[in-house]
Parts: sequence; C-alpha cells; structure tokens
Amino acid sequence: MDPRSFISVIIPALNEEAAIGRVIAAIPDFVGDIVVVDNGSTDATARVARDAGARVVTEPRRGYGAACLAGIGATRNADVVVFMDGDYSDHPEEIARLVEPILRDEADLVVGSRVLGNAERGSLTVPQRFGNALACRLLRLLFGVSYTDLGPFRAVRRRCLDRLEMDDLDYGWTVQMQARAARRGLAACEVAVSYRRRIGRSKISGTIRGVVGAGTKIIATLLREFVAARMRRSTRSEDCLVIMARAPISGRAKTRLVPLLGEQGAARLHRQMVSMTLEAARRLASVRDVEVRVCTTGAAPSVLRREFASPFPCRDQGGGALGSRLRRVAREALDSGAPHVVIVGTDCPLLTDGHLDRAFAALRHFDVVLGPASDGGYYLIGARDMHPLLFEGIPWRGKDVFARTREAAHSLGLRVHTLEPLPDVDVPGDLAAWARSRLVGADETPRLSVVVPARNEEAHLAATLGSILDCDRVEVIVVDGESTDRTAEIARAFGAVVVRSKPSRGGQLNAGAAVARAPFLLFVHADTLLPARYFVTVRSVLGRSGTAAGAFDLRLDGPGFGLRAVELGVRVRSRVFGRPYGDQAPFMSASTFRECGGFPPWASMEDFEILARLRRAGRIRIADAFVLASARRWLEKGVLKTTLRNQWRILCHRTGVRPVDA
Repeated sequence: MDPRSFISVIIPALNEEAAIGRVIAAIPDFVGDIVVVDNGSTDATARVARDAGARVVTEPRRGYGAACLAGIGATRNADVVVFMDGDYSDHPEEIARLVEPILRDEADLVVGSRVLGNAERGSLTVPQRFGNALACRLLRLLFGVSYTDLGPFRAVRRRCLDRLEMDDLDYGWTVQMQARAARRGLAACEVAVSYRRRIGRSKISGTIRGVVGAGTKIIATLLREFVAARMRRSTRSEDCLVIMARAPISGRAKTRLVPLLGEQGAARLHRQMVSMTLEAARRLASVRDVEVRVCTTGAAPSVLRREFASPFPCRDQGGGALGSRLRRVAREALDSGAPHVVIVGTDCPLLTDGHLDRAFAALRHFDVVLGPASDGGYYLIGARDMHPLLFEGIPWRGKDVFARTREAAHSLGLRVHTLEPLPDVDVPGDLAAWARSRLVGADETPRLSVVVPARNEEAHLAATLGSILDCDRVEVIVVDGESTDRTAEIARAFGAVVVRSKPSRGGQLNAGAAVARAPFLLFVHADTLLPARYFVTVRSVLGRSGTAAGAFDLRLDGPGFGLRAVELGVRVRSRVFGRPYGDQAPFMSASTFRECGGFPPWASMEDFEILARLRRAGRIRIADAFVLASARRWLEKGVLKTTLRNQWRILCHRTGVRPVDA
C-alpha cells in the first residue's frame, strides 16, 4: 500500500450498535481516517463508534445518500474515499482490494461486487439479486457500462468524487455514482468481495415496503440521470486543452524512427502515442471542466477524427513554422473566452491526465507553465494570457527550446511553473527510456507477463509494444521465430526479453511462457493493439469465480462491410459459444496455463486446442474491451476465402487431422 496516499473510510450507520464496533476493529491500519455518520440512531451507535476510535459525524436527515454526503464533507484531505456499510456484512479487511487499482492509477472508481465474490448463503435476498441484475442491465443499456452489482462497498478517487457532484439523499446513491461516473468518463472496474449476513435487520431488504421503495428509487434515478445526460450541453468548458497532432501517415510521421522501425512501423507507433494522448485528455475531461481541441497537420482534420473516433472537435493547425502554429492555436483559445490554455504534443507517452490537471491548477497562480522534455524541448506549455514573444526567436530544432522559452518568460516578467520532466519519443534511443519506466527490473516480480510471438513483424511490432507499455510493472517477452528483418532489434529497443524459437506459433508461445515470471499470462499477436488500461480488465475478468481464462472482443483495423461481418461473427462465436481464438489476446493465470499443458507445438490451431482444454477447467469470459488487430490477412486473400479456409482448418481439426509442426 502506498504510504503517501491518505485513505478515508465513510460508514453510514443507523442503529448499528451491535455491529459498528466489530466493523471499525477490522479496518486495516493503513486507513488514515474512519468516519461514522450517525443517521439518527436511537441506540448507542455513536458512543460505540467513538470508543472504537472513529470520528462520528451527525446527519439528522434520514437517508443513505444524505449520510454519505455528510461523510464526504468531513474528509476533505483524503486521496481515496472508501464507502462501506456498518452492519458487518462487508469485510473491512478487503479494503486493499478496492483501493489498489486507484493507487496504481488504473481506475477512478472501484465497486466491490458481491456477485463476483463469495456471498454467504442468505446474505443476498432474491429481491436484492433481481434488483441488482435489473439495475445493472439498465446501466449497460442507458450508459454503456458493465457492472454485476450495485454493492455499497466501494472506493473512489477523491478529486473524481467531487466532480460527480453527488446529490441523491436516499437509496439511489450507489447507482447514481455509477451512472455519473459513466457520464464523466471515469475509469471504473469491479473487484470480487466477500459478503456475509448482516448483524440485525436490514432497513431495506428486511421489509416489503423497503424493497419496493428502493427498487422504485433506483429505476427512477437511472432514468433521471439518463435524461440529464441527454440534455447536458456537450459544448465547451471553461479552460481549453489543445492537442497538436500529426496524422499517422506512413513516411510522414516519426520520420527519425524510420531507420529502426520502417515507415509503416513508425507510423503505427505514432498512432499509438496519439491514442494515449487522447485517452489522457478524455480522463482529464472527466474530472475537470475543460474544452479539448485537436489541432491537426498532415491530413484533413476529418481524417484524423475518423481515424481515432475522436470525441473532440478537430481543426487544422494552419501553416508556418511550429512557433507560428503554437501562437495561433493559443490565441484562438484565449480569444474565444478560455481563461487558461494548455497545449501539448503527442510525443510523450507517459503524459497523463494528472500532468494536465496539475498544469491547469498551476495557472491559477502562475502566468506560464512548462513541461520540460528529455530532448531539451517541452511537452507542454500553458498560459493565462497571450504572450507572442514566448514563441518568437526560438530555435525549434535545437536542444535548448525549454531553456530559451523559460528565459523569454522571465524577461517578460512572467511567473513560471515547471512540471516534472518526461521522456519524449523522437529517435530510436528514446524508446529505451520509455520502456525502462514501464518494465520491471530483473530483481522485481512483474504483475503480468505478455508473450508476443513474432516473425518478420518489423512493420507492426513497435505499435503492439507501445500498447503493451500502457501498463507498468509488466514483463514483455517477444519470441522471435527466425525473423529475417529487424523484428528482434525492435523488440530489444523496447526493452523486451527476446527469446529465439523455431517459427511455430504454438512452440513460440510455449517458449515465451517458459521464461515468464509473472502470476498472470497474456498472449497477443505482434500485429494487435491492446486496449487502454488492459491490466484492469484482465484482473477483473480473472477475479470472477469459475473463470479459467479470458479474452477480448475483436476489432479489425480496415474498412468495409465484410470486416464488420467478421467482427460480428467473432462476437457471437466467443460470447455465445465461449470460443475465442488467439487473435483475441487470451489471458489466464500461469498456474492454469501449466495445468492445462500449455499450447500444442503446432504452426496453427494451437489456440483452438488450448482453449478447448481451458473450457473443461472453467468458464472462458470475454471482456468488455476490444483489441485492434490488423486486417491484412483478411484483405490479402479476401474475407470470404479467409473465412472458408479457417472453417476448413477447424473441420480438419475436429476430424483428427493435426497441423504439421513447423
């Protein structure tokens, strides 16, 4: 647990004298503050809570939400806020499960799911289970987010909690939080938690009136939030974030990486870094009122918006040198009424919403904010007024852009705030610095090992490795199947462990798994991009009881009705029949992999065989996230021909004809 993070626990309580002392005693020592909100108790709840070491806040207004709001008001200094019931039905010792994804910056909201975990017999009534299932189905239908539970045991990042502006005073509190988190674009996940029979009688599920009232309130809250989301203005906000992005066109993007990655590889890596920057902007917009503009060059703005399915408006940067373009976009933002503008590029893959948020916060006290980059330039510049001289007389291709800009600001009498330096990725040597910041060292244990079988994949591998590095504390193993191009060189440039193997995909996958050190394994093809924050998804899926393995949904990176039909077929096959294939990046625990005997050492159909074995060990679940795979094989031979060839291979496999080992 990160000792620098301050965690507060809020416990709404109404006549919980028999349970509240046991709840407080079971809360781990790393929790810095325990707040019990007495919601009008007529017994000794408040006294018992104080004697047990908690702070007690009184909220005379009856209602679960009212009590939670009172607790929030008493926890101003918290980094993470945990909510739990005071009836001893939750397990306080499991608080670490809830807060760890937030402390690792993998989620903003973590809901403890009693459905995924171990619920004691009789602890969840039939009406509760039905109401949970109905509300979760409505959440998915109305807001596009997947939950299995509305459990009150949950953790949320404090600054994100403030942005939710919670106001429900009663039973709709939990579902309102999940709906508003979806509206704000917060990163949310579920973790499995235990649940036991409560001490005493429930105020809701213990009476027919309570069940009907809670159910009506929850449905009404969801509908109200949906209507509010539709009516909410999606226009500009107070501050303005400008992203300077170049279209990922082969031969025009990341040209200094071309000697190592080739034109296609450099363009694909650039595309991945633009995606990371857009994701940081999306997360910022979920916690701060900010208008995001994407200013493009290299192609029409509509091309980039379509390429990335960007939710933000795209416009052209205009012509001229970099200084002229920066001055132009800054003036446009400030002239349109934004009090603060922050401009970033897409060269720093470690740029997060936290850096952006700190930049805007600094502009409340400083005139200019700068984020220095490792090459002597800057990855971010922000201002609260227009200062043209900041962009004039700067040697933009030199190594002292940051220093010269800071000197210019001081000469104008401006107060400058400097953010932490970040590595940017412009030349081959920059890849190693990026990789070192994400990968584990030889003396550390990774939390996930990602195995990438590859053969002559120099055009695709860099982008795949870039997507893998979205997760930190990861081990990357590239198994090179006797490539004749720069596949192995690219893998080493990214800090990956390179293993040599014969070019048989099943054998390559086994060779990678044999040297993996993490408790979990993920297998991804060298031309496939993993989704943002994929480790949160992996852990959530594997945390569900009865799960043997998981995989992602599949999207192909080409246009056309045929490819969309393929995606639909894959979705039906994997979700309805539980039969994902290897191009969907399967993942499992290392122990499960060993128990099922690993992959057969075949050149093809190795995924079909191992997943058949895994189905006998448990359920294979499909995550609510997708990998983006190259459509090249479908496009080279045609969708219909490729589909028929795949079905022929499956038929041969089912009739006992095994692929020839390569």
